[in-house]
Amino acid sequence: MIKKIFFVITFLIFSFIRIHAQSFGFGCLGLVGGYGGYSYQQYQPGMLNDFVNDFNTAATDKLNQFGKADGYRFGLNFFRADFSGFFVTAKGYYQQLGESHSAQNTGRDGPVNYDFDLTLKSWGIGFDVGIPILSVINWKILDGTILINSARFTSTSNSLLGTFVQKFNNEKTEIGYSLGSGFVIDVIKNYISIEGIAAYSYLKIDKMETDDNIKFSEIFSPTDDNPPFIKSGGFNAVIQLNVGFPL
Repeated sequence: MIKKIFFVITFLIFSFIRIHAQSFGFGCLGLVGGYGGYSYQQYQPGMLNDFVNDFNTAATDKLNQFGKADGYRFGLNFFRADFSGFFVTAKGYYQQLGESHSAQNTGRDGPVNYDFDLTLKSWGIGFDVGIPILSVINWKILDGTILINSARFTSTSNSLLGTFVQKFNNEKTEIGYSLGSGFVIDVIKNYISIEGIAAYSYLKIDKMETDDNIKFSEIFSPTDDNPPFIKSGGFNAVIQLNVGFPL
């Protein structure tokens, strides 16, 4: 349902801009295109941090803290054009980030190897506004995006007794946002460019549970204040390759 809403919104934005482009002062309908690249995200764990601390009280091999995920981003520039000396872009993207850590503990039946994997998925829709500062360099003054975030935390234990896997997903879809700035370097003007963005991304994941309704807080002893799984986001950096096509 969320994905359908996302695509309806992007379709409406694209249709609106296409219809009203001339009245906005664009000399033509501008550019459309796609992009893909690498994304890095810092975040502040809540209950996830409590879980790591609880695990490490008995672990023979300590588990590293979570808080830095990276992965890929693919998206579409629905529209990019000049408007009174500024360039304006409407865009959407899908992003998937991950972070994994391993540790070992000794149980009654021998050593147990643990693998913990966090996956963060985001659908984003937004816009940016910028100005050219050199012949091949543009400054993105503002890059803003509304995000639809989801998470999965997978716990895998391997021992002489076999393999046990638990998968936790967020109970409800979380809405976030990203605000940043960056630069666009033209490789072939209007067709190929390299873009770098530095931003703050608000990211909060509240409660997590399995398909069998086992809550994440039930597998260990969390703190009394019962914080969200991820409290907040943080610094986000993206470098991507843009490919454009004139309309």
